[in-house]
Amino acid sequence: MVLIHVVGSYNLDLTVKVDRFPEDGETVFSNEVRSGHGGKGSNQAVSASRLSGKVKLYAAVGNDDVGREAISFWESERVDSKNVKVKNGRTGSAIILVDKKGNNRIIVNRGSNFLLDPEDVDLSASKKDDVLLTQMEVKESVVRKSLTEFNGIRILNPAPSIISDLRLLENVDILTPNEIEFKELSSSDDIQDGIDLILRKVKIAVIITLGERGVIMATKHKRVMIDSVKVNPVDTTGAGDVFNAALAFAIERGTTLEDAVGFANAVAGLSVTTEGALGPKLDEVKLFLDKLNIKIP
Repeated sequence: MVLIHVVGSYNLDLTVKVDRFPEDGETVFSNEVRSGHGGKGSNQAVSASRLSGKVKLYAAVGNDDVGREAISFWESERVDSKNVKVKNGRTGSAIILVDKKGNNRIIVNRGSNFLLDPEDVDLSASKKDDVLLTQMEVKESVVRKSLTEFNGIRILNPAPSIISDLRLLENVDILTPNEIEFKELSSSDDIQDGIDLILRKVKIAVIITLGERGVIMATKHKRVMIDSVKVNPVDTTGAGDVFNAALAFAIERGTTLEDAVGFANAVAGLSVTTEGALGPKLDEVKLFLDKLNIKIP
């Protein structure tokens, strides 16, 4: 059985909806406040599982009610959480501001996510057809070990782009930054020059997500711009996580990279038409993709 292994974070998300973001020193009123499951690792694991992927999650929660609820949530979403560690501390949390245009600003308290240690994650038994999906909301040492010992395709979503040693990228097959993260990692405002620099480090491709402008997929031999699908966004929170989950799912199914990116781009587009950071379920995706003449992997 081919598996998607997700190494990453879990946060309890507190989403605050406002008409507009406050200026420095300004108070604005909120229209709605809600809480829900979040964190890039959890979002990506659950979103891939909803597409019918077989997912193992490697993460850490605190020994509190939030952590226990997270584990129950993963069980309900058919995510294998046997490798999730329970730490003596508070579970991670995030405050998400969302304006009426669907734009967001996020503040994260890493909590137990930063208690996940390299020895807590063992990927040595992974297979060459498996896919690893990881991000930077846990310790860099955890990410480095995961990338180094994994035996299959390795995807790094460098969010946030806080990487102290860029040699980490030498163990990455596919890098998936957004535009801001890409510029920070490449130290270049010129996309083509930045792509050249990144491709000297990663093994296969860099895929740059540009929001409503689409996605750039670049390998050493090919560069393609894939347009975004036209939707009316409600909440863009988690769109990048859904993109990465759908990308890992399509690659795990053996789809070509370009087709996998097109599929992921469409699924992420669908995800912003509803509230929340989690991806749509497979039946919803099928209906949406039928209209776009895009095949499910």
